[in-house]
Amino acid sequence: MVLEEQYARHHTQLALLARQGTRPDPTAGADTAAALTAASRRALDDLARALRHLDQGRYGTCQRCRTDIPIEFLAHRPAARFCPRCDAASTRR
Repeated sequence: MVLEEQYARHHTQLALLARQGTRPDPTAGADTAAALTAASRRALDDLARALRHLDQGRYGTCQRCRTDIPIEFLAHRPAARFCPRCDAASTRR
């Protein structure tokens, strides 16, 4: 399943970043590692929420308007919380 694969990938990335944090690399900036770590943690949180929703039978339902999220949208963004309309509205704010 895509969600589980992405979760595993981000989990592995976090482990690698943590290991690299113990061995400073002069060619890699600390800011870059911190940004990658933060992005992976956010992705893990999003994916864990999506997996919980899947277990609860709520996966693919917009958290704002409660309509079904189109399968094509989920194919590109498996951890999507909002339908395309609500997602667009939230980014305009």
